[in-house]
Amino acid sequence: MNRTTAPLRRLLAVAAVASLLAACGNPAPASPAVSATASGTPEALAFPAVESPSPSPSPEASPSPSPSPPPIDLTTTPFTVLVLGGDDGFRTDSIIVAGIDPVKRRVTFVSLPRDTIDVPLPDGGVFRQQKVNAFYDFAAASPARYPQGAGRATADMMGKLLRIHIDFYAATSFAGFTNLVNAMGGVRVNVPRTVVDPRYQVTSTNIGIRFNAGVQVMGGARALIYARTRQGDNDFERARRQQVFLAAAGNQLLSKPALFSALLAARGNLITDFPLAQVPALVSALGSIPSGSIVSGAVLGPSQYSTQTACSCGYALEPNLAAMRKIAASLFPWAVTR
Repeated sequence: MNRTTAPLRRLLAVAAVASLLAACGNPAPASPAVSATASGTPEALAFPAVESPSPSPSPEASPSPSPSPPPIDLTTTPFTVLVLGGDDGFRTDSIIVAGIDPVKRRVTFVSLPRDTIDVPLPDGGVFRQQKVNAFYDFAAASPARYPQGAGRATADMMGKLLRIHIDFYAATSFAGFTNLVNAMGGVRVNVPRTVVDPRYQVTSTNIGIRFNAGVQVMGGARALIYARTRQGDNDFERARRQQVFLAAAGNQLLSKPALFSALLAARGNLITDFPLAQVPALVSALGSIPSGSIVSGAVLGPSQYSTQTACSCGYALEPNLAAMRKIAASLFPWAVTR
């Protein structure tokens, strides 16, 4: 299968670090146009009924969205952002929660594997026997149940899973990732270990990729390969690479504030509900973050955070809710809910 023309299912939302710092994005929390059957792969052909709490809500019901909390001062208050990377579908194979603490000047990431199933929902239901990467599409196709939109609904779902409050979300796709990275003039990444994927098909005549350990600047196309490759290792190492790239992009933005102007020109590549009015003050506050304080966190995979399980959807991971919530509480203590 040609990876350059196949559905772009394994994307990194790393360029949405721009939204973490509120440098770009659309102010309205709109969702990309999606289809519940966007991909021809079996796991996306149809959505099963989502298990709901008893009594089951009427499918025609239009629940009222939760009241919006008062605005928070992002220069003095820690906050969380759900970063989503998805295909044109919009199946979110990259799911990262970022925590930004402007007081302690620290940024932390947690990645949720796309194969996680049986995710609890805020209304008490469960996304039963369906992979978490299909939820964004499901919410977009269910506006009566999720009037807040797919992005906010996915943030609420992740908050329920981890038992934390997620303040904002940001979503980007293949084109958005490439454009945002290119707008930064590439990202300088210190690759922690050599990555080799002999089967990665860049073009019909260019097969195989290699990233040597060490510092290198990646443009959008090269960065996307670094984010997507997994045949040389696995999905969990790929998630760690995504965190490495996010940290590098964040450090670069903080060290070169002029890059924000370039990112504003690429703002159409990102969808977010981040409060853009707070951009200048936030950038000023975060500008003093030591580079070592933008760190990678956990990948919530087996065997500590999930267990491989049988599922009609294929390879799947059953979440260990207690373990996931414990690590989330340690990384995002200000956001813990009950």
